[in-house]
Amino acid sequence: MIGLAFLHPLLLWALPLAAVPVIIHILNRRRFKKVPWAAMEFLLKAMKRNRKRLRLEQWLVLLLRVLAVLLLIALVSRPQLGGGALLGARTHHVVILDDSASMTQRSGSSDLFEKAQDKVRQLAEDLAQRRDGDIFSIALTSTPDEWALAPQRVGSNFGRAAGAALRSMVVSDLPADLGAALRAAVTRSAVVEDASRTEFYIVGDRRSWDWSTADDRPRGPLIEALAAMDRDRAHVTVLEVGGQHDNLAVVQVALLDRLAIASVPVSMGVDIKNFGLDPTPATTVAVGVDGRTSVNLNVPDLAPGERVRVPFAHTFHTPGAHRVEATLEPGGTFTFDDRRTLALQVRDKSRVLLVDGEPDEDNGETFFLQATLDVPESGIEAQVVTESGFDEVNLGAFDMVWLCNVQAPTKEAAERLEAFVLSGGGLAITLGSLVDPSRYNELLWREGEGPLPLPIGDIDGDPDRPAPAFLAAADHPVCDGVAELFQLVMGRWIQVKRWLTIAQPEGHEAAVVARVRDAEGPPLLATRSYGGKGGEVALFAITADRSWSNLPSTDLFLVLTHQLHRFAARRDDPSRHNLATDDTWIQRLDPGLYRPDVTLRAAGGDDERTFTATAPPAGRLPEEAVEDRAAQGGAAPAPTAAPDDPPPLEVAVALRELSQRGAYEVTLQRHDGVPEQRVLARNGPVDEGRLAAFDQASFNKLYAANLHDLVTFARGENSVGAAASEGEAWPLLAALLLAGLLLESLLAWRFGRR
Repeated sequence: MIGLAFLHPLLLWALPLAAVPVIIHILNRRRFKKVPWAAMEFLLKAMKRNRKRLRLEQWLVLLLRVLAVLLLIALVSRPQLGGGALLGARTHHVVILDDSASMTQRSGSSDLFEKAQDKVRQLAEDLAQRRDGDIFSIALTSTPDEWALAPQRVGSNFGRAAGAALRSMVVSDLPADLGAALRAAVTRSAVVEDASRTEFYIVGDRRSWDWSTADDRPRGPLIEALAAMDRDRAHVTVLEVGGQHDNLAVVQVALLDRLAIASVPVSMGVDIKNFGLDPTPATTVAVGVDGRTSVNLNVPDLAPGERVRVPFAHTFHTPGAHRVEATLEPGGTFTFDDRRTLALQVRDKSRVLLVDGEPDEDNGETFFLQATLDVPESGIEAQVVTESGFDEVNLGAFDMVWLCNVQAPTKEAAERLEAFVLSGGGLAITLGSLVDPSRYNELLWREGEGPLPLPIGDIDGDPDRPAPAFLAAADHPVCDGVAELFQLVMGRWIQVKRWLTIAQPEGHEAAVVARVRDAEGPPLLATRSYGGKGGEVALFAITADRSWSNLPSTDLFLVLTHQLHRFAARRDDPSRHNLATDDTWIQRLDPGLYRPDVTLRAAGGDDERTFTATAPPAGRLPEEAVEDRAAQGGAAPAPTAAPDDPPPLEVAVALRELSQRGAYEVTLQRHDGVPEQRVLARNGPVDEGRLAAFDQASFNKLYAANLHDLVTFARGENSVGAAASEGEAWPLLAALLLAGLLLESLLAWRFGRR
């Protein structure tokens, strides 16, 4: 239904002026005095014969003149279709204001969000002048489920009221989901009964990432939101506020080692990406640790879309919570993603379990292995148990397990080891004369379905004719940084007297790192990744003592075991404490150790909050508990809490509630009164750095043709005025008035000449 109203209805009082041409016509007829004249008799007779035609011509010209006056009055009264106070037909103007992090781009002396506020304020002022009686509301992309400005009637002072509401809005550090915001706006605006039509305005930087995916496809939520609209009563206008395309960003600060240990150099890396369409020159990135130490790293030239990792190492002298911050050299207009923080829990030690299958008081199977691992500079603590004592050990307390010439694990032990690897733990197996190959293949190989890298065969080799070792995969992670040393020492100094053959069935997934004799010789060391959590398994064809080779008594054994530990030890997961601004941080607490209150305080800031832990939802096992069960065997049922044990506690913090980016110091209150410190990093969303623009042509290319008329991308400085004038009839009236005046002049000339 189309309603008709007038922006200036008081001017309609001028409608009686349409009678002026009629009055003039009547007066013109009365001012002539009739005088009989014989010569005119013939002319009067001719006129009488054409009286009807002449009268019709006069009335037609008169009608055009009356219509011209009516059109002129209507034109200055500003008639509107679908809005205004007359006839009760109104338009609901819904502004979706992008307050995401990308709107912090600088543009002159202000940022894009301030320009967007000015554009919305201008829209409100234009509506106050042109669309009196319409309805106006504002929604923010950061809070799509609620109005930032509830629906209000547009009046003469509405521009001032909207400006006051806009001044209270601040840009957020959250990502934008235009689809969710538009869909929520469509749903909420549907209940506004006074409006017969809804005009949606999306005001922002019009980024391509908000409208399309990484593989250049339309956003599904946007398609759903547009499909939910009533095409006869709704329309979307996209207003731009500028922005730029070039951006160099810090996208990640990563822990490259599997775990961080105090007093041991820790390898890390800063990932830099060029999101722009042009190459970027070389620059520097500053890396600081705990807000004190700082080093400048060189960033090379980057091509458009290129990503580079800048490695560095740092030694943490104390265990516990630490933070690492990387900051790009400033200079761009979008500094939001020039800084990123890594929250890191540094271990005191990494624990390794050695299972000795041939214990001896003086020189057991694990003697050399324990001596090489358990050195002060390594950060590794080795514990030795016998095969019979393995069942009593909690595997969840260890990062890596070594089976050394263990005859055959029981079915229960094999299941525990497999669950340990599936949870991310590392497993190394050294063979020997006590090993039962068929039992290992049955329990741990299982035709390639188990964690054993390759199936084990019979004993081979001649002690009287030892064979050299050969490095078969210099690019394997175990050889990282020491490949040349391995190549030099293995062929010259390592002598292998006996070994258990390791088969290589077709299509196997294992990597053979070293072989006996040469590149075609039998495998000496093979590895395999197992499970989805980074579990690694290494299989040696020889023993861990000197009975089958001289490797354990050489310096190479020290390097090899430490390299293997770096490769296979259980990986820490920093992602649980390194989150984006719109994520939720979850911390589980043992009520027997901790009080329920958890305090978060911004490092170097004034944002401090205290949250109280509560019982987690019923029926959901905490993630840490699942991992601990898997690490301890997985097959056994979870221990049942005693009736008197307090229930588990969980604190869930929506990071959007916090105000600062970077590190937050987390304080857990223990019952013994000693606070426990941890760290949490709240980083901006990486994809906010994608600043490439989106336009009408791009929309028409990606989205279905039936949506093209539903969305209009406004251009230029006059886009607000054009949007506010939507539904006004004055252009049509002006055209009709011009056409009517031309037609009246033409007919008057034609009729007068005749």
